Amino acid sequence: MIREKLSTQKSKGETQNTLGYALKKSALIESNRLQTGTTQEFIEFLAKKFDKACKGKQQNTSFHEMVSFDPSDKITPEQALAIAKELYSDTHGLNREHAFAVHTDTKQIHVHFVWAPRDFNNKIYNQVDDYRIIEAKLTELEHKHNLFKVENRKSLNPDLETKPPESNHEKALEVRGIKSHKKQFKSQIEKAFIGATTTTAFLANLHKQGFDIIPNGQNSYSLEKEGQTFKASELGIQHSKLKNKLQEQHQFSQLMEHYSKKARRYNDELNLSTNEDVDFLKKNKYKTVLEKKFTHQESGNNVEHFFKNSTSQKAFEYHKDPSKVTFQDLSRDSIKAGLQRLTTDMKKPGPLYVNGPEYAKKKMWMEFKMMNLEDKGFTLSGYKPTQQDLKELEQRKADYELQAQKWKTKKAVEPPKPVEPVVPTPVENALEKATEPTSQVEQEQVAPTNDDLIDDLMKEFELSNPIPVAEAPTKVIEIPKPDEPIASDLYTPIAPEPLAEPESRKIDGDYSTYSDDELVEAFEGIQKKLDKKLFTGTSKSDIAGHRYVDRQNLIYERKGEVKRQYDLRQDFYEVFDEIKERDPAAAKQLEQAFKAHMANKRAVTFDLKPQLKK
Repeated sequence: MIREKLSTQKSKGETQNTLGYALKKSALIESNRLQTGTTQEFIEFLAKKFDKACKGKQQNTSFHEMVSFDPSDKITPEQALAIAKELYSDTHGLNREHAFAVHTDTKQIHVHFVWAPRDFNNKIYNQVDDYRIIEAKLTELEHKHNLFKVENRKSLNPDLETKPPESNHEKALEVRGIKSHKKQFKSQIEKAFIGATTTTAFLANLHKQGFDIIPNGQNSYSLEKEGQTFKASELGIQHSKLKNKLQEQHQFSQLMEHYSKKARRYNDELNLSTNEDVDFLKKNKYKTVLEKKFTHQESGNNVEHFFKNSTSQKAFEYHKDPSKVTFQDLSRDSIKAGLQRLTTDMKKPGPLYVNGPEYAKKKMWMEFKMMNLEDKGFTLSGYKPTQQDLKELEQRKADYELQAQKWKTKKAVEPPKPVEPVVPTPVENALEKATEPTSQVEQEQVAPTNDDLIDDLMKEFELSNPIPVAEAPTKVIEIPKPDEPIASDLYTPIAPEPLAEPESRKIDGDYSTYSDDELVEAFEGIQKKLDKKLFTGTSKSDIAGHRYVDRQNLIYERKGEVKRQYDLRQDFYEVFDEIKERDPAAAKQLEQAFKAHMANKRAVTFDLKPQLKK
């Protein structure tokens, strides 16, 4: 048995999406709540219960884990569910909002477990190093139920060196015979160990191989080469690992100070530019990589673009005058998104120019070719491809065509009709009111895994022609009325808790789905919780100024109320952006009122009134 932490949800919307993934594909479901209505209605009902259990300063709404069984374990879904329940009942306790979902769509039968950190006694789960307890229980269950015995566990072998699982992106590249940047780094790092007996010699070898060593403190660092940067811990060469392998000639802090004074070799500006007229920040009606994977922050005439899954990692910056995109990250997604940003805003197709070292210009040229922008009237100057570059381009296009054919074949196969999962009758847990504890759960977040590698290959070869977003249906679908129960007069059924009627199509936290009234209500709700004294800018700063100062502060320095106020301000900024998108005049009035309020020393609480046009 293998237990994996999959994800942490911080909102009702995220919890609902996670429950949707787990429950809709399941062969068997069990929860502390009695299922009523359709599976989708039950998912929405559960998400509300999870959200209701999230109180006070608690940040995490739910956690998602999975227990998988070896293919040699001949067990039924019912047996898998019973074993998973025994595991989590003895380790986490099931006196909380939770849902189990058994999946049988892979060789290994596996059970998804979504659970709330706060139990019905108002206690928050905060077990330190819980993996030790869970691994011991897994070993016990394997012997008890005669399952495959896993031997490489930390609890059984404390000296076991653990390796992070290979990402699906790396697996997708490996299938095509391509090494990921991380693997390329690791193979070069192996060479740096040759002949090195001390950390001083090892770091010197890395520097000779073209790596820039970037200190992140006294004992931590990152490696950068040709526009790619990885933390030492991602590559398995952090200080704690090095001191077990090598002797220390100098103190590690002295080495970090030494490399902090060395000039960086990859500081050249890497940019794409155009001399054509642009319509700055033109809205795109397609769901592109730019829209799906990046978020942006306006700062004067420039717009900073960040990865959605890491808002502290800047990918590129878009400049209005002159019109150009400067890259801080040279991944395929960043370059593709930068090209989409620039070409969308250009009033007509025209010339583009690349600037930077040869390795950077090659990558920009390659993405330009893969997006077939020449067919749309664009040209690219500044890089002359070699014969090897042209061969690599042809290989990538051939791979793309092959995967596109597989994708079409996969879509052409009609999926089997899903079977409604069986739901055993659970026992309702009584909620007991108690005082709210001050401690909160801390659990590391691990990226969710995908069941099928082919899906990642499809993402790797995403079609360059984006598909327009489908419009919502305009006709109301009439829901048939249920039949009256035949034996209703023979007994009095236990009435389940009624499901709330769907209010609107809004998704919590996605303000673009809110109606104007819901947006105003959300704005007013957030501003009531804001503490004026904890805004990070000066009293004369506008909203953009406060947001800029927020971005300069390190996330790990925010704790307690400061962290809570920071999160509220981010919601405040997002709602303001949506108001600005819908009604610039209303946003301008709102910003003027905000500045006046911040300058008024007597005003303590916010009372801003957005006036959106009806």
